[in-house]
Amino acid sequence: MAFHSSPTSLADAALLERFFGPEAEDVWESCSGSWTRVIGLAREPHTPAWAALACSLEILQRSFAEELAARDVLDSPALVAPFLRTFFAGRPYEIFVALYLDARHHLIRAEEAFRGTLTQTSVYPREIVRRAIELHAAAVIFAHQHPSGACEPSTADEALTQILKAALALVDVSVLDHFVVAGNATVSFAASGRL
Repeated sequence: MAFHSSPTSLADAALLERFFGPEAEDVWESCSGSWTRVIGLAREPHTPAWAALACSLEILQRSFAEELAARDVLDSPALVAPFLRTFFAGRPYEIFVALYLDARHHLIRAEEAFRGTLTQTSVYPREIVRRAIELHAAAVIFAHQHPSGACEPSTADEALTQILKAALALVDVSVLDHFVVAGNATVSFAASGRL
């Protein structure tokens, strides 16, 4: 199949030139013109060029985290969603993430708590409570992604959120939100009245 260069595809391939040099167009074509596929491949770097791209992605994530650490995340919902989309981008399996916050709702740490399969992740409340105490967190925001692309939370997602909320309440840690991310779409439990 011949690669038909449109102005957009040439501009996209040009962004990859810093990493891949003259092979940038071939990389873009092999990823079917999809940034999601590019990022997915960067998650598993296998050459120096892919490793450099993975480092760029990590820098972007850390930049978002730095902004969240300096502000009350409840006053900055416009920062939380892009941070989460970047965190989950290109991952073909479910990941459950916890954002641990201090008493002023500034980010202490965002970390992958559990990793699952394409359709599910096992989450252990005891480990979340232990980590919240270890980090001296006063609040937490949860997030997980649906690699299938369906952004609507399941009844299992809602039940898990209530279990985590009850477990963390025993140690005076508030659950502020739970986000479901699917591609560029996000659903907030707090905003949709599920919390």
